[in-house]
Amino acid sequence: MTSKNSITVKAPASAAWKLIGDDFVAVNRWMAAIPRAEAIEGPALPGAPAKGRYSYLFHKFAPMYQEEVLTQFDPEAMTLSVDVTLHKGSKAMPMKGYTSTVIVRAINDATCEVTWIGEATPKWFAKPMRGMLTKGLDAGFIRSLEEIQHFVETGQPHPRKVEKIKSEAAALAA
Repeated sequence: MTSKNSITVKAPASAAWKLIGDDFVAVNRWMAAIPRAEAIEGPALPGAPAKGRYSYLFHKFAPMYQEEVLTQFDPEAMTLSVDVTLHKGSKAMPMKGYTSTVIVRAINDATCEVTWIGEATPKWFAKPMRGMLTKGLDAGFIRSLEEIQHFVETGQPHPRKVEKIKSEAAALAA
């Protein structure tokens, strides 16, 4: 089972690709769940801004983070794929990560569609749950698409990101 979700963005495809592809490492600018991201050192795919990124999750999930290695990066087709490994999560967590592909497609000069496709990578004991785990990724992919849409259309982080920053600051201050 594969998760596949799309959203229409009222902006040129090049604007969406700049955020998703060219600025791949800077996911913390727009994704609500990620307060900090940094490039993975090492050789990058041709045209890619980095080998991948480490995406650190908000305090609620600390110290868990995602290692996202680019496995495909095609600026001409405006497509990228990543192999994501979760680190420092609970040993009982059934997923070791997921794979995903993001595609930007021009609808016309002022509108594009962004599609996010993914599949869970379960731990050995959860392989029979692969379909259910993949279905569980839908909510996260849909939120990410909404956050991309908002950022590309307005130039500002989604209100969900703004709220996460405020709540994280309050949690750290307590």
